[in-house]
Amino acid sequence: MRICVHCYSGPRGEEIPSAFHLGGRRLPILAVLDRWTDSTHRYYEVMVDDGRRFVLRFEPGLRNWELAAVFAAGKRPAPKPVTSTEPRRFFPTITKAPSAPKAS
Repeated sequence: MRICVHCYSGPRGEEIPSAFHLGGRRLPILAVLDRWTDSTHRYYEVMVDDGRRFVLRFEPGLRNWELAAVFAAGKRPAPKPVTSTEPRRFFPTITKAPSAPKAS
């Protein structure tokens, strides 16, 4: 669903939503909870004053904002598992095979 979004310029010049209109009502954004991008869109998970969360999708080429998802107040998805602090190993550790005893 296309929506009207008011933005401010972020530190790198990207548009960050500050309020949007839904059903004739202006909803000020209290917090941007998460943001991510794909090949053609930028996504913002935001929270409004009544606790509801929304996912807003922005297409920079067309400067088009859409409402992608709505979540009820207080219902937060399960947290993502914590990754270890050890660096990732892309290749298994190679160990030398035990050498055969030399014949005398």
